[in-house]
Amino acid sequence: MDRREFIKLAASSSALFALPAWGYYDEIASWRTFRLNYHVSLPEAGKNAKLWLPVPDSNDTLYQRNMGSVWSDGLSLANLYDPPKNLAATFFGEWRGMGSRQVTVGTMIKTAERRVSLEGIKHHGGSIPHELKRYLEPSGSHSSKIALEVTKHASSPLDKAHAIYEWVVDNTHYDASVGDCGKGDAEAMLEYGNMGGKSLDIASLFVSLCRASGIPARGAYGILLDEASDGKIKTSHHARAEFYLSGTGWFPVDPAEIQRVILEEKRSFADAKVAALKKDLFGHWKLNWIGLNHERDVLLPFMEARIPRFIYPYAQYGGHLLEGSDAGSFYAIEVNEMVGTGIHFS
Repeated sequence: MDRREFIKLAASSSALFALPAWGYYDEIASWRTFRLNYHVSLPEAGKNAKLWLPVPDSNDTLYQRNMGSVWSDGLSLANLYDPPKNLAATFFGEWRGMGSRQVTVGTMIKTAERRVSLEGIKHHGGSIPHELKRYLEPSGSHSSKIALEVTKHASSPLDKAHAIYEWVVDNTHYDASVGDCGKGDAEAMLEYGNMGGKSLDIASLFVSLCRASGIPARGAYGILLDEASDGKIKTSHHARAEFYLSGTGWFPVDPAEIQRVILEEKRSFADAKVAALKKDLFGHWKLNWIGLNHERDVLLPFMEARIPRFIYPYAQYGGHLLEGSDAGSFYAIEVNEMVGTGIHFS
């Protein structure tokens, strides 16, 4: 699809992207609007091909709104699978027979800063809703041992979570040599003492220690937005985390971002910027991020086996199932910021 066709696609979908009335939410948050596009091109090997894309979370919140998705023609079968039918919002496409296997899938997203004030949180426990019990699944013996030690002086769930956050930030480091955004195996990190990793590793460690402390927690998997040197928006996959507090709800943290800044900007914990960032990211998510899902052990539509997490696209052709992190050549991610009523191409 060339640029002119893409503009036509966006224009023809204007009704789908019409802005709803968010009421007072617009008054308390400064929204920015982005369009996330997956450009997919699969080889013609095999008699058919299938595609699974993790699209932005369709559970609207105070910090992210999904305005809808569209896609170009050419697929034999195409559909969106949203919660609650599918835990992770998914675009599924299938090509039957030989021929061109290209598609562009676009989703319009509004994002805002997410911040939780610590002042209004009561320091006591409370009942955990039944539907959140799955976020308390056991993490493993190593996590349990470390969590017990880290939280021994904490008296409330919030105090425990903050102690865990401090420990994770202080005891991990960002390892640029790790592939993709990491493996997310917290038990292996603790067992072998290898505390280096990327965002998925660091966020998963925080989640694992929270769960071991009786605090519901989950990873938040998405796409980080940053300005490139040419003024365009560059993207990278990034994992954040959340823990649940009774009476407050989900509480955001982003421990891996601190480690990334230390490495890329050559700073240390003694740096005033790092100290301020460490304090700020306990309860704060910046808006330069598009959330996809929170799920582990995911069963996608028309896929035979479960996958550990749904962060990268998957494709099946020629008898092989490939994850986007292993064969990223079959897709590219493009993000453009929407300015006014038009499309801004940087």
